Amino acid sequence: MSSRFRPLIVSLFAIVMMVMAGCTSTTSSGKGQPTPTPIPPPPVPEKPTYVVRRGTVVDQLSFTGRISPVVEEELFFKTDGRVKKVYVERNDTVQAGTLLAELENDDLLRQLSQAQIELETAQLNLEKAKQNQQYTVEKAKLDLELAKAQLTKLRESLAAADLDIQIAQANLESAKKGPSAEDIAIARSRVEVAKNSLWAAQISRDATCGRGPGEACDSAQANVQRAEESLRIEELSLQKLLKPPSEEDLLRLQAALDRAIQNKKGILLDISIQEQRVALAEMEVQRLTADIDPQLVKAVDRAQLAVDRLKAQVDNTQIVSPITGTVTSVSAYEGRTVQAYKPVFVVADESELEVTAEPMSTDLQRLAEGMECTIVLSAYPGKELPGKIIQLPYPYGRGGGATLEEADKLTHISFDPQDLAVQPGDLVKVIVTLQRKDDVLWLPPAAIRTFAGRKFVVIQEADGHQRRVDITVGIESSDRVEIVEGLQEGQVVIGQ
Repeated sequence: MSSRFRPLIVSLFAIVMMVMAGCTSTTSSGKGQPTPTPIPPPPVPEKPTYVVRRGTVVDQLSFTGRISPVVEEELFFKTDGRVKKVYVERNDTVQAGTLLAELENDDLLRQLSQAQIELETAQLNLEKAKQNQQYTVEKAKLDLELAKAQLTKLRESLAAADLDIQIAQANLESAKKGPSAEDIAIARSRVEVAKNSLWAAQISRDATCGRGPGEACDSAQANVQRAEESLRIEELSLQKLLKPPSEEDLLRLQAALDRAIQNKKGILLDISIQEQRVALAEMEVQRLTADIDPQLVKAVDRAQLAVDRLKAQVDNTQIVSPITGTVTSVSAYEGRTVQAYKPVFVVADESELEVTAEPMSTDLQRLAEGMECTIVLSAYPGKELPGKIIQLPYPYGRGGGATLEEADKLTHISFDPQDLAVQPGDLVKVIVTLQRKDDVLWLPPAAIRTFAGRKFVVIQEADGHQRRVDITVGIESSDRVEIVEGLQEGQVVIGQ
């Protein structure tokens, strides 16, 4: 035992001995004194009683909420850095796309400008190549169309050459055979017809001119001359038929046939050559319409990737409002060092409001999306507005997220503020009626006892006796419990 505690123990022992000695002396010297009156025990308090009544029982949940904008964005930088400039203040109204703040990014901006110039240069080179290609392709297409037209013309001339050969062959065969009797008879008939036409023209002229000179006489004389010319032609044709072809005529006709055949061969050769030209022109069009120089395309792609990469880096150093609304929170200022993804601005669209709340998990288990509720505004005592639960947090409703950390942990309630001047941040009380029954028996919760999962009450009989009765309950609220079975209206129940 430590030496520092020994004096204390000795002192305590001496005090105990003195007390014991005093008690002994008191007992021995007090035999002649009277016994004191004992103190009566405290009275047992009477237990409260309750009467079974009939009325309305409502099961309600209530929790506190806050007026919030439906659309509210927490904004942050996507990289660490030092704030260069803040362009807005709290309560400023901003449009979607407004630059709110940026970090020190001058070097990135210079790199981005250089990359954009390189991209424009690459695009101009590619565009120039495309224009040259377009001109060359159009020219090649025109050359192709011209070659096809020439081929079509050659094919048409081939058909004419075939016809020339057929005519030359027919003339040669006809010359070799000589005229037929039918052809001679026809020629002689044409001569006779021409003679008769001349004779009739002469008779008409003599009759017309006998009346004196004039236009009619001149016309009649011209008719005679034409009739004489027709007669000479028909007589020459008849003489030609009657005259057998000479050796010279046959050679001439044979030469004409040979020329026609040779002409066809030349046309066939030209057609073959032109078909090759058409095929070459088609190949040229296909070659020119192929992809542009891949090196030019790759140069544009590389420049575009560089611009996109630098733009993304610049964007990471800037905060731009994604919505039109009011800046409700600002925690950035010039010169401050900030961390990536740590919110420094809050922008809210206050044109549409809702109620957000965080009920306890036991309450969330009894709620469901779509339930009607009542909103009690703290700024307007006695004023109640209808509302509806539109979203519960995961896992009780649709309030999910990409990860569990990103999941929405708030309960969202829609309501119409009507003509009330409510503001974001105002406190409200949300009352949800889960169940309501009218004209049912009820007791206060203090009147009901529970043991081993069994609910019962103690009834006060008219003769003063007490009796336990098992009961079945329905709706349970903070001040009333529905009695489904076991009791009757007017019975008196003894509380606990």
